[in-house]
Amino acid sequence: MDSFGFVLIIVLILLIIVSAFFSGSETSIMAINQIKLDSASEKGQKSAKRVNSLRKRVDEVLGVILIGNNLVNISASALLTYFVIKEFGDQYVWVGTLLLTILIIVFAEIAPKNFAAKKPEAIAYPASIILEFLTNTFGWLSKILNFFSSKVTGVKNDDNYFGQNLNRDELKSVLAKETEEVDKEEMEAMKSLLELKELTVQDILIPINEVINLNLDEIDSFENDERDRFYPVREKANSEVLGFIHSKEIEQLEDFKMNSNDFLIDPYYVPESTQLFSQLKSFQKNGTEVALVVDEYGETTGLITLEDLIEQIVGRLNEEDDLGFVINDDLSVLVDGSVSIRDLNKHMSWNLPEESAKTLSGLIVDHLDEIPAGNICITLDQYKIETTQIENNVVRKVTVSKIN
Repeated sequence: MDSFGFVLIIVLILLIIVSAFFSGSETSIMAINQIKLDSASEKGQKSAKRVNSLRKRVDEVLGVILIGNNLVNISASALLTYFVIKEFGDQYVWVGTLLLTILIIVFAEIAPKNFAAKKPEAIAYPASIILEFLTNTFGWLSKILNFFSSKVTGVKNDDNYFGQNLNRDELKSVLAKETEEVDKEEMEAMKSLLELKELTVQDILIPINEVINLNLDEIDSFENDERDRFYPVREKANSEVLGFIHSKEIEQLEDFKMNSNDFLIDPYYVPESTQLFSQLKSFQKNGTEVALVVDEYGETTGLITLEDLIEQIVGRLNEEDDLGFVINDDLSVLVDGSVSIRDLNKHMSWNLPEESAKTLSGLIVDHLDEIPAGNICITLDQYKIETTQIENNVVRKVTVSKIN
């Protein structure tokens, strides 16, 4: 083989390298994560801004890459064919074609695309310098070819490949995937924040039968054993609510014998159908932390606090408060009938249905279509639910276990 043949081989190797560059660049531009790209752009990273700019004109970029890749591969094929005929004769052209095909597939297609798919930033950022120059220079040619291709296929080209916005469910699906770069608790908090749009005040309110109401004249003598709780205050039983008083302020009344009217928070009512996110904004706007919940008929159904809302995002604020769950040796759980199904599901990583009822007792009554007269045991999906205490037509205690 003379020096001319040696030069041809060197040129062929260079052409395969250039083909690998185009293949890897195409994959990296398409595979790079848009969220990471936007984050890097906002931090002022020039390469990220350049890639973002190229993705906004992706039709031109892909056209230029396609033109360059085909020119390189066709040139390599022509040179190898010439070299084989010159050195070995035309009867061995098929050998050269087969060899070049294998080289291009392995080294100019599969290898660079696999690497670019796994590490798109490593390819896209440096490659964007060359791609930007080529696109600015030959973008007009790419536009012409795209125009004719759209006429042939009847499909209008659209640069907005990466403009699809995630809806709430899709974003929750993204957050459900574990990543070492974000703490698990942070991911859970973000998912819970999205769920505030799906839940209503009715989902987390304290039922009215569990709310302790105080008469105005009995506040001073009330034996308060709660560290952080709001109490509705009335002039007398069954009268209108005058306001709320906090448990800590009751302690001050006892210590300093002050006028209870000075501590009352103005009453505030919200519909039970209010979205939790809207209620969070309302608490912020009104500068209050507690509200009474009313149904569509204006009847008071419960009470909600700012703490209840925050706990939906970050979890229980008081670690000592375990919602009264007692986990038995057989992994069954003894709970109050009034416990929220949502809280039970989150605490035990279960999937009890939450659509028909909000509390465990409500779920039992809904399933039976009647209030049980005595203790019963039912099976719901893959869960065994057994009542252990019923008083005054109210399910007080329930044992729940998951059937394996």
